[in-house]
Amino acid sequence: MKRRFLSCLTLISMLGSLFVGVGQAEGQTPGEQPERPRYSIRAKYDDQTAKVTGDLSVKVPVTGEPMTRLYFHLYPNAFANWKWGKESKPKQPGYLKVKNVKADGVKAIQQTKETLLEVRLPKPVQPGQSVQVKMDYELKLPKGGTRLNQYKNTAFLAQWYPMLAVKDKEGWHTDPYTTTGDPFYTRISDFEVTFEVPEGYRLITTASDSRDPVMKPVTLRQDRVRDFAAVISKDYEPVEGKAGEIQVNLWYLKGMEDVAQELHDAAVSGMEFFSKRFGPYPYKEVDVVLGETGYGIAGMEYPGLVTSVDKIPTRKGERPAVNVVAHELAHQWWYAVVGNNQVKEPWLDEGLTTFSEFLFMQEKMGEDERGLLVKAAERTDQIHKEKGVTSVESLYKYSDPIYGLMVYTRPAAMMWALMDELGKDQVMKILSTYYSRYRFQTATTEDFIRVANEVAGKDLQPFFDRWLFFKPNPKSGKQKGAS
Repeated sequence: MKRRFLSCLTLISMLGSLFVGVGQAEGQTPGEQPERPRYSIRAKYDDQTAKVTGDLSVKVPVTGEPMTRLYFHLYPNAFANWKWGKESKPKQPGYLKVKNVKADGVKAIQQTKETLLEVRLPKPVQPGQSVQVKMDYELKLPKGGTRLNQYKNTAFLAQWYPMLAVKDKEGWHTDPYTTTGDPFYTRISDFEVTFEVPEGYRLITTASDSRDPVMKPVTLRQDRVRDFAAVISKDYEPVEGKAGEIQVNLWYLKGMEDVAQELHDAAVSGMEFFSKRFGPYPYKEVDVVLGETGYGIAGMEYPGLVTSVDKIPTRKGERPAVNVVAHELAHQWWYAVVGNNQVKEPWLDEGLTTFSEFLFMQEKMGEDERGLLVKAAERTDQIHKEKGVTSVESLYKYSDPIYGLMVYTRPAAMMWALMDELGKDQVMKILSTYYSRYRFQTATTEDFIRVANEVAGKDLQPFFDRWLFFKPNPKSGKQKGAS
């Protein structure tokens, strides 16, 4: 089953087969856009029909040039007519329908094509102004959907509402859905979400929320996040604790009691470790939800909420999935706070997160698996010769196995090699500087290399050219391998 992480066992098996065959964040960061989209969503969940219905309003600031249209991603429509592998095909389809679209109170022309909604504005909106777009929606949850799913008494809501597409200097990013990687490029926004759920359900969300069952409609607020995810459940129980001032909740299902406390301890340790190494976590709470209850549900990251399996298989038998929890929590730094275009440059969050995971496992758990990264990176040299792909490509250019090696493991091995060249303290300073400078923004490969050069006090472009772009060593004229 596909995972959003590369566990040690996954790396071993992959190598074998390939070789053989209301919360508020902290103060504004320099460079952060002062104006950002503001969502207001009402959501009523019906567990009998597996539907979420309501309305959405988003205030969109306009910059650069007059705005004549907007685009929204309707990702759940991918489950209406599944076009990908049989393994990931939902047992029952799902969809996201919208109607009554208005812009500043005036009916707008709308056109939906698969997972993309185009909204044509009644009149152009000038830079410096904003437009308020409102619509009604109906979400049908698929059975066995990737990330989005209803399972027994639990609904997993990921990319579940009409999501405003990003418009930047390159234009509108209307990238289509795919099952390779995360085709979800979003910008920092503010959210106010009101949930109405049946009696007895708990809400686990991107925001700070109560651990008690919900008895009436509840409004949750979270500023400066890239997305708003939620789990609505009667089945989960929490283990609660603190990492400094951060509320850390681990949610488990019946039968997971034997690993729940250990994984919660790992989550607390991970939040403390990454905060110390990279910079403070800017939100009040984080939730870890255990259990693979649908294809691709476990091992996913969202702002303030991650999912993980409870155990992983190893050569010595099953063990608690500490490394998976660590990996997904590291994404709070690399993706949630420091963003990147996950379609165009997925290595920036996955590579740094995989490195962070392995660093945590080495320093806090006493497990040094760097050798696995080195072997995997060596394999990428051969893949590059055969396929011509590098580690800085659009995710559409990768097959799943190659995606994992090029996007997760080679960049992680690169960061270990950078520690060999500069020392651990310098690399930690590079990462903490990068985090501090690009919090709540969208960074690029060029930005990361610029920070590395600045902190190191020398030109590291040839180093990154070799590792990320497979360019020849300028001194020898030959391509230097990952080893």
